[in-house]
Amino acid sequence: MKLIGEYAAELLDAAPEAMIIVDARGTIVYANNLSLALFGYVHNELIGKQIEMLLPERYRAAHPELRVAYSRNPRLRPMSERQNLYAKHRNGTEFPVEIRLSSLQTNEGLLISSTIRQVAAHVNLAEMTTLLSQKEPAKTDQSGQTHEAIEARERAQATLNAIGDAVISTDRAGNVSYLNPVAEKMTGWLCDDAAGRPLQEVLTIINGSGREPVSSPLRLAMEKQEIVGATANGVLVRHDGAEFAIEDSTAPIHDDRGEIIGAVMVFRDVSSARAIAKKLAYAAQHDALTGLPNRLLLDSRLEQAIALARRHNQPAAVLFLDLDGFKQVNDTLSHAVGDRLLQSVARRLQQCVRSTDTVCRLGGDEFVVLLSEISRPADAVGCAEKILGSLREPHTVDPHSLRVTASIGIGIYPFDGTDPETLLRTADEAMFKAKRSGGSNYQLGSHASEYR
Repeated sequence: MKLIGEYAAELLDAAPEAMIIVDARGTIVYANNLSLALFGYVHNELIGKQIEMLLPERYRAAHPELRVAYSRNPRLRPMSERQNLYAKHRNGTEFPVEIRLSSLQTNEGLLISSTIRQVAAHVNLAEMTTLLSQKEPAKTDQSGQTHEAIEARERAQATLNAIGDAVISTDRAGNVSYLNPVAEKMTGWLCDDAAGRPLQEVLTIINGSGREPVSSPLRLAMEKQEIVGATANGVLVRHDGAEFAIEDSTAPIHDDRGEIIGAVMVFRDVSSARAIAKKLAYAAQHDALTGLPNRLLLDSRLEQAIALARRHNQPAAVLFLDLDGFKQVNDTLSHAVGDRLLQSVARRLQQCVRSTDTVCRLGGDEFVVLLSEISRPADAVGCAEKILGSLREPHTVDPHSLRVTASIGIGIYPFDGTDPETLLRTADEAMFKAKRSGGSNYQLGSHASEYR
C-alpha cells in the first residue's frame, strides 16, 4: 500500500478489470479485488509474492517480461504492451488471459501495472463470421447437410453473441459482412443496416492525440496477410458521435484454398482502463493533499529547466521554502487544521508564480518553487519577497484565522549549481540560514556574491 498510496489503491479497486501492480523486482505490491477473485486468492495473499506464481511453470521462462527484465524497461508505454498466454488459478487450473502492461514511475522507482482479463480460448472468429455473413441455408434437406449447416450457424451465432468483445468482418472489397451485438452497440450500426456498406461508413477510428483518421486495420491485415496488433491510442467514433477508447486486433480471413476473402477485427472499449492508468500516473507525480507536483515531477521539470537555461544562456532558480512554527498548529489545533492550512499555503504559492513555473510540495511543510527562464537573479529575489508577503496575510481555516511565515532559501543556476541535486542542496542550505536568522525571511545561495 505504501508504494502506491491510498488514492491509487482506491482507483485500482474501482477498476472494471483485474489489476496487479509489481515493482522492479517482479514483486506484487498491490492486487485489486477483481484480480483476487480471478486467481482465487483473498486479501493480501498475493502481496510480496512474485508475479510469476500466477503463470504455469512452462510459461515462466518464455515470458520474462512479466518478471524483472520487462519491469525494468523505462521505455514501456502505457497501454501499449499486450500478451496473450495462460494463467494459473490458486487451485492449479489454467485459463487463457490477455495481459496489458503499463509503466508507472513513482518516488520509490518504476512500477508496472498489469491489467488482466480472461479470454475465450480456441474461438475461430474468422470461420464464424464468414459463416454468419453467408446466406442462411434452407430449413430442409434430404441429405441432412443443411441441418448441420443450420446447427453450425446457430452455434456460431450463440458464441459471437456471448463474446464480450466487439467483432466486425469485411469481405475482400472492404464492405462490411458481419457485426456481433457488441459491435452494433459500439458502432451504432445494426448488422442488417451495415451489411454491404463500405467499412469506412460503419467503423471510424481516429488517433486520440492528433484526432486524425487511422488507417483501416482490416485493410492493413489483408494487405500484410497477417494479424495486425492494436491501433496506438485508437478512439472509435460511434455513429451518433460518441467516442470510445479501444484496443483491437485484426486478422485476415482465408478460404479453403488459402486465398484472402476478407478480414475480421475484434475490439473493445478500454476507456475506463485508460482513464485509470492516467489517474494512476497523475497520482504518482502529485501530492495527494495539495494536488501540487511532488518530488518526482519536480526532478523531471528541474532537469528540463536547467537544459533550457543552458541552451538560452539564462539563469533559473529554485526557492526552498519551509513554514515557520507549523508544528505548533498541528499540535494545538489538530492535523486536520494543519492540512487545511497547507492547502491554503499551496494556493497562495501558486498565485505568486507564473503558469510556466512549478510549485512542488516535498512533504510535511516543505515546498519548492522552480522558476524557469528568469531574466536575472533579482527576479528570484522578487518572487521570494512576494511569497513572504502573501503568506503573512491571515489564512482563514474555519473557525480559525491563522498567520504563518516561511523561511526561504534561493539557489540560482548556474552560480549555485549546474545540476538538479546541487541546486536543490544549495537552496536547502540557504533555507536553514534563513531559519537560523529568525525565519520569515529569505537567504541567497553560497555563491550569492557572484550574481548580486
